[in-house]
Amino acid sequence: MKLYQRGGKTMSILKIKKEKGITLAILVITVFILIIITSVMARNSFSSITISKLTRLQNDIEQLNDRVAAYYVETGKLPINEEETPMNKVDLSSVLNDMSINDGENYYTIDLNKLDNLSLNYGKGKKTNDKYIINEETHVVYYYLGIEYEGEKYHTFGSNPSIVK
Repeated sequence: MKLYQRGGKTMSILKIKKEKGITLAILVITVFILIIITSVMARNSFSSITISKLTRLQNDIEQLNDRVAAYYVETGKLPINEEETPMNKVDLSSVLNDMSINDGENYYTIDLNKLDNLSLNYGKGKKTNDKYIINEETHVVYYYLGIEYEGEKYHTFGSNPSIVK
């Protein structure tokens, strides 16, 4: 067996071969594991962002329910733009997949300027149809654009805390 000098140490050929570094197989396995970990983290963060959007929508709906009820008690009317033509249930059924079966026929855009102390996340009119609408009979509030989560679009949360689909 031949011996070589390396850095002041005498080594055999076998030891030098062992110290050459990592193999291609180990490198591929490491990269594969990193790709899996990254994809799981990306999916989890996307899911967290969407859940955060749903939570903000729920907070908006709850806030609007409170303000609309107070406005209705005070004035006897809904806070709507009275010059606007009501939207029909049939026309909205293609947009709002989660309408209540108890809703009446007419829906109106909520006039947010008639309600005090609102700090909404959505419905500020920055995009087309970025608005909240309300049913004339049931007073259920809907966010027209909705929030998509796991293939479903959510527009309201109803009066109970569970999501209305």
